[in-house]
Amino acid sequence: MNDTGPAVKDKLLEMMQQRTEADKFLMGTSMFDTARLITRAAILEDRPDISPVEFRIDFFCRWYEEDFEPHIREKILAAIRLKAGLFETWGWLIST
Repeated sequence: MNDTGPAVKDKLLEMMQQRTEADKFLMGTSMFDTARLITRAAILEDRPDISPVEFRIDFFCRWYEEDFEPHIREKILAAIRLKAGLFETWGWLIST
């Protein structure tokens, strides 16, 4: 669905082209950070008592699950679990 008229599209493009590369970069990083915070809030709302490792797994699945073939995805998830296990073995804090 596209409900934006051609004149508005053209104006938006013109405005974006006037921005510096640094401004465009900062806009992108801001959007990424916002999406990350929204995902984090959604996970914690669904599962407030989630462990740090399960949080990482859930986050990965929400963002990247469809980007990998199942066998590759399982290797990545195993690596996340292994890393968490190594940290827990040594008593290090895993932050989320």
